[in-house]
Amino acid sequence: MNKFILKGSFGFLFLSVVLYSCKSSQEVASKKETIGINVGYMDKSVNPADDFNRYVNGTWLDKTEIPADRTRWGSFDELRKNTDDDVMAILKEAINDKTIDPNSDQAKAINLYKSVLDTVTRNKQGIEPLKPYLAKINAVQNADQLVALLAEMEPEMGLGFFGSYIGADAKNSNKNVVYVGTGSLGLPDRDYYVSDAPDNKEKREKYVAHVTRMLQYLGETEATANTNAKKILALETKMSTATLDRVERRDRRKTYNPMSFADLQKLAPTVKWDTYFQSVGIGKVDSLVVSQPKYIQTVETILKENQVEDWKAYMRWTALRGSSGLLSTEIE
Repeated sequence: MNKFILKGSFGFLFLSVVLYSCKSSQEVASKKETIGINVGYMDKSVNPADDFNRYVNGTWLDKTEIPADRTRWGSFDELRKNTDDDVMAILKEAINDKTIDPNSDQAKAINLYKSVLDTVTRNKQGIEPLKPYLAKINAVQNADQLVALLAEMEPEMGLGFFGSYIGADAKNSNKNVVYVGTGSLGLPDRDYYVSDAPDNKEKREKYVAHVTRMLQYLGETEATANTNAKKILALETKMSTATLDRVERRDRRKTYNPMSFADLQKLAPTVKWDTYFQSVGIGKVDSLVVSQPKYIQTVETILKENQVEDWKAYMRWTALRGSSGLLSTEIE
């Protein structure tokens, strides 16, 4: 295995960019593309004024089955699968190309792919590749050390609480801006944590059971793992309560909250933001956009409460959850 664990999405992106850069023109020419709107998916027997979705997608809905290995299926799922298939075809071609420079990015992509597929080695190593990160998490003793670790781990896997990145300003695409966003939660969104619906209550119970089982791979006893799982749920619930719900998140006005660096420092004074931005490589920041200010205020409250062992349990789980697909097949 590599000496550090890649974020799952970053690993896929790395393979996609590197391998598409060497895509042969012959392969591009031979791939038959479907261009434009596929009218065969439409149900023209339906009046679009009565049910526009049915009018546009009716035939597709009637004839399309969700693949056996999927829980959902739609145009973006199909797009992702097609992209995966393209990357796989290019990757296989690259593996058989004996002229590739062993120091090239293409060779790195091949090595990454082979490492993930080497389940024999992965099973022998178990959680060994994760242990250096767990040691850093377990060494945290206060808020300053926590924020320093978050900054250190931001490029590799992230450990929750909050994150930052640089992107185009949503209201002025001529410039880039620093964004500060929410951290990582184990359940899909806010409703899973705060809804009193019986289905969501059951999901929370199953989530605690799942986290309990997974933490035992880190060497925790079942009792300790269960205690920590309950702490993790409580902490994630506190975080999620401060987040926007799925409807509010669709309103870009609510997630676009520009402020000065001084305002951010007032929002969460426990975090030494200048040190954090320097550590993640962003440098000096005068202004930025905070996606959910109420959430950042809640993180400030969590840091002030100084429940260090709860922080550690949450970060261990976040690290394990984020890297499970790269560890042993049993964990995966």
